[in-house]
Amino acid sequence: MFYNSQHHTLFPTSRREFLETSGLGFGALALSWMLEQDAGAAKSGVLAHFLPRAKSVIWCFMEGGPSHLDLVDPKPLLDKLHGQPLPASFKEPITAMGEKGAPLLKAPRTWTQ
Repeated sequence: MFYNSQHHTLFPTSRREFLETSGLGFGALALSWMLEQDAGAAKSGVLAHFLPRAKSVIWCFMEGGPSHLDLVDPKPLLDKLHGQPLPASFKEPITAMGEKGAPLLKAPRTWTQ
């Protein structure tokens, strides 16, 4: 079952819809298969060029938040449009974090090059 926040209902989805909504498109599935093939080749007796040290990994997949590029790139147009509503040329926000009518905000810091 998949919770549709737009309609506030639970409804069954297909495998394809599940993969699309969970961010694991077929490209990621193909990549995992290729990486598995590489891992199988690594087990064939060829040693890695470094000594592995990690015993376990915590993987956090979090949706939302600004891109790392948005945090460090200066955006002069965004500074100029600070406080104004989102232009009509942009699509409506469709994520859970998007708010209708929220004003544009410039970066809280000044950037130097």
